[in-house]
Amino acid sequence: MLSRATGHGGPVLIDTAGTRDVAALRQLYFAVYGPSYPLRLGTDPAAMTAALQAPGVRWLVARHAESGDVIGSAVLRGDVAARVGKVEGLAVHPGHAGTGIARALLSDLCEEAFGPDGTMDSVYATARCVSPVPQRALMRHGFRPLGLLPGAVELRGRETLALVIRHRDGVLARRAPVREVPEQIVPLLEAASRAAGLPGFAGVRPRPAPPRLCLRPEAEPIEVIQATGFVRRRYARQARGGVPSLPLSPPNVLLTPEDGRFEAYGVIDREGGCGTLLDVVPSAAPAASTAPLGEALGDIVHAMAGHGAAYVETLLPLADHERLEHCLAHGFVPSALYPAMRHDDGVWHDHVLLSYASGRPDFRALDADAAFMPYVEQYSRSWTATYLDTFTTEPPR
Repeated sequence: MLSRATGHGGPVLIDTAGTRDVAALRQLYFAVYGPSYPLRLGTDPAAMTAALQAPGVRWLVARHAESGDVIGSAVLRGDVAARVGKVEGLAVHPGHAGTGIARALLSDLCEEAFGPDGTMDSVYATARCVSPVPQRALMRHGFRPLGLLPGAVELRGRETLALVIRHRDGVLARRAPVREVPEQIVPLLEAASRAAGLPGFAGVRPRPAPPRLCLRPEAEPIEVIQATGFVRRRYARQARGGVPSLPLSPPNVLLTPEDGRFEAYGVIDREGGCGTLLDVVPSAAPAASTAPLGEALGDIVHAMAGHGAAYVETLLPLADHERLEHCLAHGFVPSALYPAMRHDDGVWHDHVLLSYASGRPDFRALDADAAFMPYVEQYSRSWTATYLDTFTTEPPR
């Protein structure tokens, strides 16, 4: 037992989950979310058992002190090398909502991450935007609102997720300064300053926007390899390997053109209809074509969409102007900020999350806390500038 929470139905014990709890946890997630819950941690017994036994995963449950029933759950998945963690699977049985169970679970997980023996410098979470309740529960525990992921997951239709992040004390004050960013990123920095009180962007200079590129009428054929074990081993050998990604998942897909001049690594979640582009690595093979990557990024995104990822995100250092401008030119839109994500040489470096969605953003069903309104405005204007502001007096090239 880690702590106690007192609910309307009597005392509740916060305990470490075990493999014996898998069936009860599946019932809990079904009671909370119905059949639409996208995470395998709440639906797949094999994945749940593997997570319960995996290093770097802390899974807590709330048990009714008298009956022993599992009435709450939360998971902290950590990457010790990157010093980044993710809270996921936070759920409280509808019959015990509002009784302090979520607060107790989050308190224990944050103590695990940031306490004297904790190994995390930051922990993030995403929350659905069908109700502001889960967002507010996280923000009450020191998580800052740092962006929206529009249409990021297929649940009951395409749903938007809110990104919230909490940092260890003192980390945000030791961030590496950024002198300039592509001008499309500036509105996101301004939104973060308003929504999260994030300092450090007052003197950032905008760089001119790169020319916008459109998908070619005929996409270059891209081979998609989904042999997960092979892809992970190859990524460990081939990738530049430095940047942790959102989510904290190794790649499960490799994409490459017929001439093999590059290899792109990513994550595709077919059930959620989403994906993450981790890296694009030029080939070092002597027989590889010397043709430039050019418009290949558009073909990569098109191929990922064809294999189930209608939404694709990528996370890049805020100071990496070249890769940021390349993604922006291909239609990625700034969506969220991850300040102080990566530690190097005694300072923490800010990252920015860019997203690419096959369809238009739809915020009509959005029910988010007011803290996220600056991001709604920012994303709407950025998307419009990217996809609708196409009129020009210059002749087409």
